[in-house]
This record gives sequence, C-alpha cells and structure tokens, in this order.
Amino acid sequence: MGALALATGIVGVVHLGSCNPYDLLVHDRFEQAGFNSDVDILWVIDSSNSMSEIQEQIRANFEEFISAFANVDTEEGQELNYDSITDATVAFTEFLQNQERFLNYQMAVTTTDIENPGNGNQGNLRSLSGIGGNNCMTPEILTPETEDVLGDFTSLADVGVAGGGNETGLLSAAYALCKSMDAEFWDSLGNRPDTDPIKVICGNVPEDERFCNEGFVRDGAATVVVVVSDEGDDTYRSGSLPPPQFITDCVLEHNDDPFFGECDCRLAWMLDFFDGMEQPVVFATIGPTYQTLDTDVAWCDDSVINFPGPCNPFGSDVCGLDFYQQAACLSGGLFSPIQVTTTDNEPSSCVLSDFEESLRNIGALISNLARGWRLSTIPDEDSIAVIVDGQVVPNLADSPSGGWRYLPQDRAIAFSGEALPSFNAQVDIFYYPLHDRRSQVGRDLPF
Repeated sequence: MGALALATGIVGVVHLGSCNPYDLLVHDRFEQAGFNSDVDILWVIDSSNSMSEIQEQIRANFEEFISAFANVDTEEGQELNYDSITDATVAFTEFLQNQERFLNYQMAVTTTDIENPGNGNQGNLRSLSGIGGNNCMTPEILTPETEDVLGDFTSLADVGVAGGGNETGLLSAAYALCKSMDAEFWDSLGNRPDTDPIKVICGNVPEDERFCNEGFVRDGAATVVVVVSDEGDDTYRSGSLPPPQFITDCVLEHNDDPFFGECDCRLAWMLDFFDGMEQPVVFATIGPTYQTLDTDVAWCDDSVINFPGPCNPFGSDVCGLDFYQQAACLSGGLFSPIQVTTTDNEPSSCVLSDFEESLRNIGALISNLARGWRLSTIPDEDSIAVIVDGQVVPNLADSPSGGWRYLPQDRAIAFSGEALPSFNAQVDIFYYPLHDRRSQVGRDLPF
C-alpha cells in the first residue's frame, strides 16, 4: 500500500554570468508522487513588558487562525492510502480539490528574547513548563494528532512579560531554525563559506544547544514564521551580525546609490539566511507601522496596500519596522498592523487592530500553501516557463482549453483544463526572481 509525500524542491539556481547576485534563473521541480502538504509553523511572540493585552488577543483568537487549515479530525488522518494506480489517481484528484484538508502541520512557540537563556528563549522552542531557566527543554510541538491543540497553544502563547527589552524577532527565528537541524547539517556547517549567513548565525549556537529543537523542521516542508511584536525588530542593531566587514563592503558597493545604505545591507544579509535554508521560509508578521493611511505601499506581488497608521507606540526606528514588513513582503507572506488609527493619519488615535481578522488571514495564508505549485521565491511573471513531463505548457491566457496561471497572492502556479498534471507527473517551473530587493519593499531607505 502506498502513502507518499508530495515532493517539492529547488533543483537548481543558474548563474547567468552577471556580477549581480540576484541575476539567477530559478528552477523549481515538483514530483506528484503523493498527497501530503507539510508545513512547520513557528510562532515568535514578543515577551517584553508591554505585551500582556496583545498576548491575550493571540490566545483569544487562535481558533480563527487554526480553523483555516486544521479541519481534519484524527480519524480521517492526514494521508490518502492507495493499493493501485487507479486508486492513486482518484486520490490525487481528491487532493487537488480539497488540499487544505491534507495540511500536515507542526507548530511551536519561541519568544523574541535572545538576552535570557532557557525554555522559550534564544530560539529554544518552549515546553509547557515556565519560560526561562538555564537550559532548553523538550519542546511541545503541536500536530493534528495533539489531543487539545487549542488548550496547549493557549498555554504556549502565554510567554509572559518578563522578557528582554531588545526584541529580535528575525534573529530568534533564525536561531530556532538552526537548533532544528540534524547532525548532518551540523557536520557540514564548516564546509560553508565563512561569509555565509547560515554559517555565521548557526555558528553562534553553543554546541550543547544544537539539537534543542531537533525534528521541528522536516524535509520537504514549508516553514512559516509568525512574528508578533509591538516594537520594531532590534536585530538590525546587532554589532556583530552581519559581520562588520560585510556592511562596509556592501555600503561601498552601493556608494553611488543615495537610497541604498546600511539598513538595506543588514536586511539583505538577514534574509539571505532564510533564503539559504533547505526549505522555503514564509513570514507572517504583526507589528507597528510608520506609513499613513494615504501612503500607497507597493507590495511585492505588484499590489498596492495602505496601512491605517502611523501606529508606532514606542518610537521604533524605521529600519526595525521595515525588517518585519519586508520579511513578509519579500517571502510572499503577510504583514498586519498591530494597531490602527481611528482618525485618519492621527497617531494619538491608535487602537489595537482586529486580531480575529489578522489571525484568520494568516491562517488562510497557511492554508494556501497547500494550493497549487508554490514557488520558492517571488518570480518575474513575464519570465515564467512551465514544463510538464518534458512538454511546454501554455499560459492559460493563450490557451483557454487548458494551461497555467500565476497566483500572486499564493506565490503559486495553478493548472486548469487539459493542462492539469496527471498523477506521477513531473512539473518543472523556470523563472527569474524579482532581483532588486529594494524595488520590492514599497519605499527607498534614506540611510
């Protein structure tokens, strides 16, 4: 009897002889050998002393979040089993029609605190025991088989308000992913270039903490990082990350560009860490805003959005705010304001946003990870070429009887009609990425 997982991955990234590191041809390959969609969900929750009401909102509205994708009871299970190729084909059709029912998630919680050690801090996934202490503990990882997901998450998300005041959401997430890696990863870490962000960041993890989160990140799974904070990301303030020489070289390289500066360099280096991980990392962030309601923000999927702000209660620097906004934008994720104005463009009127809606939207984002053929990075839509079993597939706009189309909101390719891949088909998708990070973030940084 077969029960296989959907295999996806970047097969190759082809350099085109340019000095621009973003001039790459990306090749994503998908082999339809089975039907499971795995996603590992990491919550990074601010544990500083201003977060009590916000943490309460997360716990109160968690059901809105998880109901978007956790709608299969344990008796149905997460796999479609089959005894023959006919059964497999029927099962595959059911999967295409009801993909969100087969989302096989893992979910865990850490905090934005890297100043203090122990359970839930420094990227350690927390157990149901109290936050802190001297060492990491066996993490509580929620799955579809967890008996009381709602109750356990409510406990895990209660991270308290005694955490460090320098909130570092992206760096905490990076350490959490490092500590989720297996022995093979750690054995090969030394083979990476000294300038590789993965080598630099994971190299900071003490040897006795390397396996604190082992098993959380699974081969072939998408990774979603949900960050919730009422301040900007202080990762950019680090004196040692990125290495000072990298910043010096990066700023010098862009010296003729008045809109590209140190903040851009720090952000690009940090995002290169997540781009270099073995599986795609998508960010869903909830944080402060500096934009006014009448500011059109050009999002990375070519849409224009407006944030009802500015709502920046603790006066975080624009660079720290952009770390959260751009991580979501550039990864094909979602940014939600943590506060909104009730009077247009008036900061004194800021109130907490609707967390029910925010968490519902993040849940829908995760559900959509199971839909279509999700690309590893945001593509230049005009460059996309799709090949199924060696045959070029036309764009649906040119072939009404069947073809592919790009879904920017899901960062995925969808097929219809005669072009729908058959069971066991091999799908190859080639494209150029949108290569200038600064052109995707909705503003130029004046640093």
